[in-house]
Amino acid sequence: MNIGNLIKYHVKYNKFVRLISKPYMLIKARRLLKEYIGSEYSLKMKKFNNMFFGQRCFIIGNGPSLSTEDLEKIKNEKSFAANRIYEIFGKTDWRPDFYVATDGNFINENYETIISCGADPYFLEYKAIRKRPVSDSIIGLCRSADFAINRWDDKTIHISEDLSRCFSDGYTVTFTSIQLAIYMGFKEIYLLGVDFNYSVVRDKNGKIHRDSSVQDYFNGKSYASTFQNYNSTLRAYEVAKKYCDAHDIKIYNATRGGKLEIFERVDLDTLFSNKEEEN
Repeated sequence: MNIGNLIKYHVKYNKFVRLISKPYMLIKARRLLKEYIGSEYSLKMKKFNNMFFGQRCFIIGNGPSLSTEDLEKIKNEKSFAANRIYEIFGKTDWRPDFYVATDGNFINENYETIISCGADPYFLEYKAIRKRPVSDSIIGLCRSADFAINRWDDKTIHISEDLSRCFSDGYTVTFTSIQLAIYMGFKEIYLLGVDFNYSVVRDKNGKIHRDSSVQDYFNGKSYASTFQNYNSTLRAYEVAKKYCDAHDIKIYNATRGGKLEIFERVDLDTLFSNKEEEN
């Protein structure tokens, strides 16, 4: 991240700046939301509501624990994956059923790679694609109009029950994927490769903590944009668990290792050995 972008980043997330700019940002967000609700993307999203009611799915994270061997195991399962997951495609025949990306900068910088990676459909942030050519395989997702003064300790996070209107930003694409899975009617959601362990994190006061011994991604790379919003992301997972517990939906963590302990742990191998015995 260059100096100019770094200064812009710190100004953008300064609590005082966000406080005085909140009225304007709310108006701006609500206008975008109104535009989205009247768009064809919103209509396309409605078709996915309860499409897979009662089924199970896997949400794939890009953590260092993710392996091609595990992806091969889930080739016949419904799955969501995100962001740079396409960098593992050269090593496996597995492909996600649903691709998700909600970081506008990432989408704009990698758009051509994203739409040619072989997934269908692609769920992409509406703001980043609203002026791009329309495609049957691309579905826009619009953020809710909530605006947190302290994004490092965000209490606006919730589960959106109608993604044809908006999704709630939980500071990780995994949380967005969970909302998609719920909206589609899945009753068992398994997380895989969601290590929840990062080399650079921000606490609830925005203070940066670094641990150079931690690997962020399965490809061994680090990215300038990786400053994990730890406290708010943790709250998002807690919100997801509470919602699912109240709505007869199970979320399990099938990740091998990692630090996400909000959800009940399951052994991925056991999942498939039990299925073979049933057959």
